[in-house]
Amino acid sequence: MIIVSEEISISNGDSFSRYASDNHLRALLRQQANSRHQVIATIVGGDSYSLFIWDWYERMFEVSNNTNNCHCFVIAMDEIAVILAVKRGIPVYYSAFPFNQQLKWINTIEVRQHSLYRVGHAKFDTSARIVRMGYSIMLSELDVFWKKNLLNYLKQPTDVYDLQISHHYGSHPRVNIGLFYVRSSNASISFFSYVADFWVRYGKGGYLSDQRVLDALLNNYDRIDKTYLKAMKPSTPLILNWTTCGFGNHFSHFMTDGSAFVLFNKAAKLGKRSKKFHGEKKSKFFTVQVNNRNMSISQRNLLVRALLILQHTKLQDRTLILPAFSSDLTITPITYQLDIKKFLLYWSEERIRLPDYLLLNSTQSILSRTLPYSSEKAYTDTNGILKFTLGSIPLDLPAPYPQFDVYVRDSLLWCSPPTVGGVWCLHHPRDYGATMEILFSCRGDPYPPCANKTEKNEQFLERPYEH
Repeated sequence: MIIVSEEISISNGDSFSRYASDNHLRALLRQQANSRHQVIATIVGGDSYSLFIWDWYERMFEVSNNTNNCHCFVIAMDEIAVILAVKRGIPVYYSAFPFNQQLKWINTIEVRQHSLYRVGHAKFDTSARIVRMGYSIMLSELDVFWKKNLLNYLKQPTDVYDLQISHHYGSHPRVNIGLFYVRSSNASISFFSYVADFWVRYGKGGYLSDQRVLDALLNNYDRIDKTYLKAMKPSTPLILNWTTCGFGNHFSHFMTDGSAFVLFNKAAKLGKRSKKFHGEKKSKFFTVQVNNRNMSISQRNLLVRALLILQHTKLQDRTLILPAFSSDLTITPITYQLDIKKFLLYWSEERIRLPDYLLLNSTQSILSRTLPYSSEKAYTDTNGILKFTLGSIPLDLPAPYPQFDVYVRDSLLWCSPPTVGGVWCLHHPRDYGATMEILFSCRGDPYPPCANKTEKNEQFLERPYEH
């Protein structure tokens, strides 16, 4: 489970407002910036990308010049990202729209849900606020994976340029908004304040993108597009000394279809995720080898429940590798079988590895051994991957606390049976979810809606842990 590392007052109605305030941002900058008043930030939002912010934070520490401070923080686009960052002890600023601004919106609901609009606002408005406070910001999107600290690879002298921004290496002439550095200066304050205001006014338009807007306002390629020229006519010329920058080519920019799981799966295969994710010889993992694709949902859940209980009681220092429930992960991966996003929202991507983790090149150097589980052993002095035999896992373990079983039930939703070459098991129809919700309350009730419940959908058909 996620461990709350910072106390959040639920009785204080303005907690989210506090994280969105200038006072909080100013305190964050004083705490996280380096001696040159520089800070690194990324943008995150939603219930998918937010699962992986711990990995970004770990990687920033790995490339940092200061082992005690990564000089970085997260810019959250929504309350989900704020909560997940705070629970993990990651410094976070909430890029929210002011109440008075929301009153001006015509379609308030759609604007609040428009992710690209929120992304642009987080980039431009936060950058404008930071440079106005006298700090410089390196903004790096979550799909940019650093090999070294890019602050050490700015064009010199740094005080010549107000903006240094990545490019597309000849694929097209626009700037690449995925990675840029803004130095605090009179010019950058004026420019980004204008861009932030422009985006709030016009960014919701379906024909606008944050990259093309910035490119046009920089008087670059998109300046010739009449769509942008009609809207962007500042009262005074925007003068900014900017340049493209390769940042020493010490980063990889993975462009995906927008799926966080696809992105981080690709990064894992290429060995680009954090050292903590990939592990090393002294890392500690455990799993169970299960190749039975036809194991019932009830039996799967009993096993996963037992493994989670062991991780939270006897094996607290070990990361759980989920069983495959498949003889060939290239044909039937766990993502075709289990709603992984829902599962990880409960149990944290930081402490769970999917079955294909065992196939990564980086994993091959970690010692692995197969053995029966024994409740008499602590395994604290055993490094590597412990592959317990299936029959040795006790399925009648008591939950560490009453609500634990509620979390287990709510986190396990299967797509059954998974089809060969199927699709990701991420979202279930509402009626299926409702069916799963009433399973525990039926227990033999012959009347609707319980009469429509089938044993196939029963999550825990047998419950040996109930005495």
